Amino acid sequence: MRLITLQELITESRQRADKEGSGFVQNTELIGYINKSATKLYDLLVGAYGNDYYAETVALPTVNNQQYYDLPANFYKLIGLDYMIGPTEALTLKPYQFNERNRFRIGTYWNAITGVAGPRYHITQNQISFLPIPDGVYSLEMHYVPVCPKMVDLTDTFDGINGWEEYIILDAARKMLVKEETDTTNLEKEIAAIVGRINQMAENRDAGQSFRVTDVRNVDGYSFG
Repeated sequence: MRLITLQELITESRQRADKEGSGFVQNTELIGYINKSATKLYDLLVGAYGNDYYAETVALPTVNNQQYYDLPANFYKLIGLDYMIGPTEALTLKPYQFNERNRFRIGTYWNAITGVAGPRYHITQNQISFLPIPDGVYSLEMHYVPVCPKMVDLTDTFDGINGWEEYIILDAARKMLVKEETDTTNLEKEIAAIVGRINQMAENRDAGQSFRVTDVRNVDGYSFG
């Protein structure tokens, strides 16, 4: 984790654009540039290099005879959904496609055990649904990536992980120069360099192990069919 404040991003963006004393771009506009650039960096990390950056976990208990549940207000991408069947035991739930919606209404069970087909989930807009419809209260844990937080106050922070906030600074500086109709060639080269650095370093956070193919049929030892 490497936090940088919105005030620091404003200051460094102006420095890189050589606009420290200029009022051509007011801070209110620059903050908009910075937030848009932050979302671009955020998507670069969570979209292309796995979802472990910025991940969160929340409890999602079911309600008897309720199929649909609101997703967290800051929900962006689902990483995984666990059905907690005991203090130390969990089942990895799988999704169903919309055209499979009637397949899992019967023949699947929430009190599933090994060898019995378990419940499935489906995400639609801002809700998640379950089939079969829960017949009681069951404990679920949702692992997800939240949306990129919007910085408003000067003390708000962004986690640049390992100095990758440089992308935000350079991109915001570039936008200032674009508005001024000034050449952005040097900043474009620096942006390409930082993207190359991220491409090289961001993908595997576990430097001691390489990625491998996942056994999707037996991700938790229970292997729902």
